[in-house]
Amino acid sequence: MIGRIVGKYKILDQIGEGGMGVVYRAEHVVLGSPAAVKVLLPQFTRDSVVVERFFTEAKAASSIRHVGITEVFDYGRLDNDQAFIAMELLRGEDLTTFLGRHGRLDPSIAAEIVKQLLKALNAAHAVGVVHRDLKPDNIFLTRDPSAPGGLRVKVLDFGIAKLVGEQLTRKTKTKGGAILGTPAYMSPEQCKGGVEVDARADLYAVGCILFELVAGRTPFDSDGDGELMAMHIYEAPPQLSKLAPEVPAELDALVAKLLAKAPAERTPSAAWTLAALERVPLPTLEGIEVPLATHGKPPTEPVPVVAQDDDDGGGLPGWIPIVVIVLALGIAGAAVYVIGFRDDTELPR
Repeated sequence: MIGRIVGKYKILDQIGEGGMGVVYRAEHVVLGSPAAVKVLLPQFTRDSVVVERFFTEAKAASSIRHVGITEVFDYGRLDNDQAFIAMELLRGEDLTTFLGRHGRLDPSIAAEIVKQLLKALNAAHAVGVVHRDLKPDNIFLTRDPSAPGGLRVKVLDFGIAKLVGEQLTRKTKTKGGAILGTPAYMSPEQCKGGVEVDARADLYAVGCILFELVAGRTPFDSDGDGELMAMHIYEAPPQLSKLAPEVPAELDALVAKLLAKAPAERTPSAAWTLAALERVPLPTLEGIEVPLATHGKPPTEPVPVVAQDDDDGGGLPGWIPIVVIVLALGIAGAAVYVIGFRDDTELPR
């Protein structure tokens, strides 16, 4: 593939590989602008369900057009019929990696990340796109000096999204016993199955993510996916303030509402949730730049980005990415590929 022209892009080198496809760094043949090209492996190109989900990501992301959604430039098939997507090449780190370095976040930083997430979701929901697999792996942080804290949030992997006017077939829902979603963040209605899932399922996932950012753990945890999904359906979530006493009462109440079992009892929309979150009395990030690992350099800004327990053992080493690109080829979600080096320097506290 190296040197080959795919659509309007020339393949430069391989930057990632997974069980279902390969990711390449590429550039536009005329403009020279960078891109990432994801190519589905030949054996999966013959599976119409997998190809449908692969192209769903391209169609969903293309329909939204928001700064918080990864931009898709092109998609189609190669001469040998392999499916490909050309998309924005991101530099930064996913939220899972960020949390792995920092641990529990200060509520102000957690709120800023979720505010940007909600703005992107509001744009997606407005055009009838429901993500259905929101999780920290699918939330990417890039450096943007114009954004609060210098962070820009990007939502990734619309591979199992539901689009207006398109109903997934029964075959798509059940092929191979696949779970459409990630159990730790799935809404009760997704866990039950057999019902239509709307934008309020994404809002439940937002509640799980916000809970995790502030508390340092997800609302429910289990070694088995079945037991975990049963918890979402039947067990009351823990109260956020029990695990993070510093949170304002308004944030505590908002998270509880997002995690309501019945969709009708949750916040009604991403816009409503955003307005409620903006009313929570938290310090702003004005004048603060949140440490973010980009371009192969460890963060050095000494700002209080974490809320750690007194007995915390100190900084965690991490994989510091040079270039990160998401490969959303899996049936149940995305795999993240990182080109980087090991950094054993203690992170600033």
